[in-house]
Amino acid sequence: MRVLFIEDNAKLGEATRKSLARTGFAVDLFETPEDGWHALQVAPYDVVILDIMLAEQSGLDLLARLRAAGLSTPVLLLTALGSIGERVHGLNAGADDYLVKPFAIEELVARLRALGRRPLPLADPVIRLGDIVYDSASRELSVRDGQASLSRCESVVLERFLRAPDRVITKAQLGESLHSLEEDFTDNSIHVHVHRVRRKLADLGAHVSIRALRGLGYMAVIRSAGNSPPAGVGERSS
Repeated sequence: MRVLFIEDNAKLGEATRKSLARTGFAVDLFETPEDGWHALQVAPYDVVILDIMLAEQSGLDLLARLRAAGLSTPVLLLTALGSIGERVHGLNAGADDYLVKPFAIEELVARLRALGRRPLPLADPVIRLGDIVYDSASRELSVRDGQASLSRCESVVLERFLRAPDRVITKAQLGESLHSLEEDFTDNSIHVHVHRVRRKLADLGAHVSIRALRGLGYMAVIRSAGNSPPAGVGERSS
């Protein structure tokens, strides 16, 4: 499980991060809510651990911002205030669980694993972005009057981009998405799948394209109708 941990007590945060890492969690630790917010824009997380009493901003304000943006990632709140009223307030604000400091790491681990097992709300199989409509159930891509069918791997790649437009998607993240379909994926195979998706978008004249960002990954962007570069431009990405 990949965990985003937002805690401004550096000593507690680092000790908890190391303990969770020893039990198999991948933990990204940030001290400010703004840094945590930016992390959520570029990386997928299974669970967020959020301290309520942050120096710069209340954790509940960040929680409200996440939910207003439509992010359904499970959130576990940490607080030194253990009253019933505080817990109810946090849960009503959109939290999924609550843990009072000081806590045993074993209990935190158990709660994180329980949150990770909860099913997320079903996403709409039909995705619209710019001038394209993509049905992930049938793997049919439509751009105005044109259509194209996608392979399973191409479907996974395209859906990953369409559900996070204007966000950087790294090769590692694409690899995680493809893992169940292609156990021995490589950077080159990821590049091939992305290239095929880009080619189909270009062949259909879509105003949506997949932009390569050297050293970072890829991003889905919407171009204006009169600003469509030829297919294959910008194919290279490190």
